[in-house]
Amino acid sequence: MRYVLRVFNRPASSQEAGTGVAVLRRVVPTALAIVPVSMLFGVLAARGDWTVLEVLAVGLLGFSGSGQFALLPLAEANTGFLTMLLVTASINSRYLPIAYASARRLPTTITKRAFTAHMLGDEAYATEQESDSWRTVLFIRAVIFATWVGSGVVGALLGQFIPSDWISEGVNLGFPASVVLMYLSVSQLRSRLWLPRSDSRDRSGLLGVAGLCAGAALLLINLVGPLYFWIPGILIATVLLGRAKI
Repeated sequence: MRYVLRVFNRPASSQEAGTGVAVLRRVVPTALAIVPVSMLFGVLAARGDWTVLEVLAVGLLGFSGSGQFALLPLAEANTGFLTMLLVTASINSRYLPIAYASARRLPTTITKRAFTAHMLGDEAYATEQESDSWRTVLFIRAVIFATWVGSGVVGALLGQFIPSDWISEGVNLGFPASVVLMYLSVSQLRSRLWLPRSDSRDRSGLLGVAGLCAGAALLLINLVGPLYFWIPGILIATVLLGRAKI
């Protein structure tokens, strides 16, 4: 994190003046939006007898919002490590298309590239822009990454003192995360539709590909069910978006 702040706060040229403030204003609302979701994970993990160090380790090494939530009932049921690994990998397969689309924004050196790629998330991708430099991408991802991990730890600490009957089992715990991701997805689509280089044909093509991806997902849900459609749906979306070069 110290390195991230150093490269981000390097002396700016006249053309780059104010860029840091603009990026900070762009990323802070997103970072704040994930705080309650990550804290909720920490609270639920603490209720499942996870230690604070385990929550910290999962956040640092796994960094997968939905994947981390999926691990909670599996761990409570004493599911095997391989099964938990496969479930998490299946859920995280959604990162394939966004990793492919954002790869050109990563730094060129191996260590910086791996570090930046590890911090890729839905919220970071939705916050980034096509014109962002690798330093800006690194800063955005580091802020969101640190916020998620830190909020999870805070939630785990608070979870040790929150009575178990305060959170009903009938509450849809995934709803806050779903709302945040839906808003960010719409914002990302809108920003891409109104890029300066986009003409009406580009916009209609983007909407068409997005419609094809949604249609393919709905078809797979009807064919193989809501549990097994995920991986083939992600693969189809990756191919379609890759061919469209969006």
